[in-house]
Amino acid sequence: MNSVIFKKMFSRMRFKIALRSITRHRLRSLLSIGMIAGAVCSIVLFHGLADFVLKALEHIAAENQFGNMQIAKEKFWNPGKENRKERMFNLSSLNQMTEKHPEIVKVSGRLSFFGLISNGDLSIGGKVIGIDTRGEPTFTTSMRNMGGKFFEDPNAREGMIGQLLAKQMNVKPGDSITILTNTVDGVMNAMDITVSGIFSAGIDEIDAQVIYVPLSVAQTVLDTQDVDLAVLRFSQRPLAETNAPAINRDLKSSEPSLRARPWRELAVLFRQVNKFYGVQNRLIEAILLALMFLGILNAVSMSVVERTGEIGTLRSFGESRSDIISQFVLESLVLTFVGTIIGSISSWAIIQVIHLAKIETEMPGASVPFTLHINFLFTACLYAALLAFITAIIATYIPAKRAAHMNIVDALRKNI
Repeated sequence: MNSVIFKKMFSRMRFKIALRSITRHRLRSLLSIGMIAGAVCSIVLFHGLADFVLKALEHIAAENQFGNMQIAKEKFWNPGKENRKERMFNLSSLNQMTEKHPEIVKVSGRLSFFGLISNGDLSIGGKVIGIDTRGEPTFTTSMRNMGGKFFEDPNAREGMIGQLLAKQMNVKPGDSITILTNTVDGVMNAMDITVSGIFSAGIDEIDAQVIYVPLSVAQTVLDTQDVDLAVLRFSQRPLAETNAPAINRDLKSSEPSLRARPWRELAVLFRQVNKFYGVQNRLIEAILLALMFLGILNAVSMSVVERTGEIGTLRSFGESRSDIISQFVLESLVLTFVGTIIGSISSWAIIQVIHLAKIETEMPGASVPFTLHINFLFTACLYAALLAFITAIIATYIPAKRAAHMNIVDALRKNI
């Protein structure tokens, strides 16, 4: 039965009637198409902007801040009154676990501590993070180099300093700074290092207080061979989340004190922005679709009033109520199809113009401006088209149903 109705609705004759009705009221049809195209275009643009920002934050979090996955003691994730040594471990304790998971490409350690950073005239509290650039080869490429170069020798007494911290301390590449802190045994220790370069991670929190040094340098300052946490790199980034439960089961049997956490679990900023864009996009979609709904509802209602005599004639010729509704719905679907095509093409064109303009903007919490970029997503076009078609059908059905239930005699009087 449904297939019969479908074939009847999309017959060649009905298409001809729909096209004639659309071209008969050109201005109204153009306004409807423009409204649909605007809604589709806006939805695609907002989804493209959100996708760009989230992918940028994902790259920063998964390649720079946290790596694909981190493993540390439970006491490190939830510190208490225990001393520093009790929260550290040796990387060799992970050998048994990594042998079971060939998808893990590299394992490297990180060791961080807070201390005083001095240039001789000024001392500022900062966070020093020791990393293994051989174990994290993409780490150096995930940050913007603002001057100098990233340290290459894993044993060199060099460091990369955040640009906001470098500005505050008035240091540049080649200058010498002193790091002062306590060792894991509580003994005061200091080390002079050379500023190899200045970086920007794009986040104020990092750029204003962090200095990256080779892992061996951090271990020397703290007088230890252990690390705070292990950073795991996988052959593919999504494998970090899919393999997290299995890795934690293996750790529970071999090293019960350790626990693995994928990057998404650690990246609070990414989750907050992701949730924000989710709510924002739904709200914008609701507003656009509501305007589109009211516009189509008004246009179809006017069409019903103008075509009352035509509806009465069709009903007197044996057309059923469902046939009348189908005719109006078909006309709206044709307009929506044209509108979604124009909207999708317009969104692509606007995106290209934005990219050519190279518009710079800033995000809350970002330390440097970035060039606005919007990703053109085919999936966003399909999603916007689906919402447009559903909205058009609902908006058309309400006045079309009222038209189909008109009294035939009263409707025919409109022709007299």
